[in-house]
Amino acid sequence: MQVKKLCDLKAYEVGVIERVDTPEEVMALVQMGCCIGSEVEVKHIAPLNGPMAICTCGRTLAVRKEAAAHLWVRVATEQAEVA
Repeated sequence: MQVKKLCDLKAYEVGVIERVDTPEEVMALVQMGCCIGSEVEVKHIAPLNGPMAICTCGRTLAVRKEAAAHLWVRVATEQAEVA
């Protein structure tokens, strides 16, 4: 089971939020559903260190990579997705 920062996920990777560092800095994301236990999928990553589009709780959100660095995600493995 691999855990990494949300900002380090690639497009179309899926995972579950395990930890939120400094929640006051990402409070807007937490209020929109990016909280511990929520599944998140990276839909798109903008070039040149631009924002990333993620899908969580039925919403698509644009997230700055600086904010995504405070969210730790347990990445789903292909075996877990098939089972």
